Amino acid sequence: MDVNVDWLTEPVEDAPTSFEADQPHRVALKNRMAWQKLKSHAHSGDELWAFANPPGTWRKLGKRTGFALVRQGAVVESVITSKE
Repeated sequence: MDVNVDWLTEPVEDAPTSFEADQPHRVALKNRMAWQKLKSHAHSGDELWAFANPPGTWRKLGKRTGFALVRQGAVVESVITSKE
């Protein structure tokens, strides 16, 4: 799935904790590992952002959230951490 830059919600500097209260431990750990893999692909000057697709896209795509690697203002890679 291509992530639109308009879906970016906030920059993320620290890995998500593997002990999220609202997620089963395995899911939270999987999300943390996906974030770390994404971060390992970052170059100097790249940013990691959280994203969520807007409600107007939910009917077609479902509700999705995750992390995106942003390089020079463009999303170059992303991981989905939740789907509804």
